[in-house]
Amino acid sequence: MKADSNRKFFLLYIGGVLVTLSQLKVVPIMTDLSDYLSKPISSLSWIMSIFTISGIFLAIPGGMIISKIGSKKLIVSLMGCLFLGNILGFFTSSYFLLLITRAVEGISFSMIVMTGIVLINRWYDEDSRGVPTGLWGTFSAFGSMVAMNAFEPLVNKFGIKSPWLFLAILSLVMMLIYQFAFEDDSKFEENEPTIQKIETDVTLKEVTKNPLIWPLAIAQGCMAFVLFTLITLYPLIFKQHYHLSTGVSNFYTSLFGIFGVPFGVVAGYLIDKTKKDNLVLICSFIFMTISTIGLNFMGNNISSILQLFFMSASVMVASSSVMIIAPKIVKNSRMIGLSISFINLFYYLGVFFGTPIITKTVETFSWPMAFNFLTVVSIISIICSFIFTQKSKEGN
Repeated sequence: MKADSNRKFFLLYIGGVLVTLSQLKVVPIMTDLSDYLSKPISSLSWIMSIFTISGIFLAIPGGMIISKIGSKKLIVSLMGCLFLGNILGFFTSSYFLLLITRAVEGISFSMIVMTGIVLINRWYDEDSRGVPTGLWGTFSAFGSMVAMNAFEPLVNKFGIKSPWLFLAILSLVMMLIYQFAFEDDSKFEENEPTIQKIETDVTLKEVTKNPLIWPLAIAQGCMAFVLFTLITLYPLIFKQHYHLSTGVSNFYTSLFGIFGVPFGVVAGYLIDKTKKDNLVLICSFIFMTISTIGLNFMGNNISSILQLFFMSASVMVASSSVMIIAPKIVKNSRMIGLSISFINLFYYLGVFFGTPIITKTVETFSWPMAFNFLTVVSIISIICSFIFTQKSKEGN
């Protein structure tokens, strides 16, 4: 059974990586795409943003959809959306039509995390879910590394739209594989307690009544605010504030993704082995806060690398810990999807608002003031993690 679960998880992970590749394929070819579409770089930023915006509108409906149609049908549909968005994008040379196709691709991004968590909780026993859940949280970091190294050579050899065709083919293949490799939800529901079968209609109101969901969701939103702001602005921090060359700045920024990959697994291992879920959660947010303070002290090679390492490690452990803990605080398995969706809503809000707010802070005040703002957001995540821990104890 474990070997079968691992095989299915491997297939799931590939799907997550494909979604990330689809999201980030624009970044390394931004200049070439700008020339191809005859649009300035500032206009192309919307091609990235609209992919993320989909998550804000579809996070909650995603949880309701999985409760109605099941995880298998949804994961197959998500690969279908990824295929449709990429194949349409391949055939269009219009900027506005490309925006629409990116929104279609973004449907997959908006629900892939939640769907993966539901599947992992069905494939693995409670005592062995930590590592696969933590590893699942690394697909974005792994996909980021692949995207930054693969798409520019691909474009140079096969043309500007080749990433769209490449991803359309792969997503179509994965859609077919999921259709035949994954079981229908009815198989799992037959083995669930009768009380869980009766509670088929899960509502958002039920989810929000859970006092543990709010501090966990806000903490995750704060983490996303910090994480995606830094992913976007690290090159500018190194160039504008620390006056490093473009090459050095890009090299340092690339280290952030590399450092993060193993720490999703670390989070799962720590939680599985120590059973100290809340302690791991609190410590990760504390280290994230220390790392945001460290943004003020990246004056040399050693301090810069240390800051990147601890920031990358802490946000990955924090995010993975939230995803590992979230299914444990719901009343029954059918609430997992909508609960994860509710948490992801805060995640997407953090992603959406982080960079504009911090960029405006830099323009109005200074980089140190922006670093202080990020530190305050990080402190809020610590406070939420303590509130979550206290409420957990009260509930036990």
